[in-house]
Amino acid sequence: MRTAIAGGAAVVLASASAVAISQLPSAAEDAPPSIVEDYSYPGAAQVLAQKGIKLIKGDGHITMVDCGSNPKNPPVDLILVQSNDLTLPGGVNFCFKATGSAGWLSMEIPKVYFVRGNSTNTIAAKVEVKDDPTVVEVEKVEPGEWQPVGPGQARGEATVLELQYPFTS
Repeated sequence: MRTAIAGGAAVVLASASAVAISQLPSAAEDAPPSIVEDYSYPGAAQVLAQKGIKLIKGDGHITMVDCGSNPKNPPVDLILVQSNDLTLPGGVNFCFKATGSAGWLSMEIPKVYFVRGNSTNTIAAKVEVKDDPTVVEVEKVEPGEWQPVGPGQARGEATVLELQYPFTS
C-alpha cells in the first residue's frame, strides 16, 4: 500500500510540476523590447490622417509643431513649409521646430512652393521637382529667409523630402 501511495504522490507531484512549468512565460515573452532605434516619426499615422502629409523618419531634433495663431506668418523661430495643395486636410502651412545643433527629418509634403528657414539655422531642404524627377535638389535656406521651390521657381510641382540643418552641400 505504501508503494501505491508513494507512486500516486509522485504522479501528483509530477503533474503539479508540469502545470507550474507550463504557466511560466516563454523565453520570447521574457525578452526585453528591442532598444534599436529605427528613427520612425512618432505619431506619423495620426499626422497623415489629420494633416495629409507623411513624416517618415528623423533624429528628433526637427519636430512638427502648431504654426500658432497666424499660420501664414508663424513665429520666426519655426521652419515653415508652404504647399499649394488645397486638398490637404491640415491646411497648406506646416511648421517645424529645430532643437540642438543639428537635425534631420524625412517627409513627403506635396506641391510645396516655399520653405522659410527659422531665425537661427541655415536649413537644407531636399526637394523632388516633378519636371525633373531624376534630380533631388537641396535648397539652401538662410536663417529667416524664404526659398521658392517648384512652382515658386516657375518649375513643376515639388515635393519636400527632407529638412536638415546645418546646411551641408
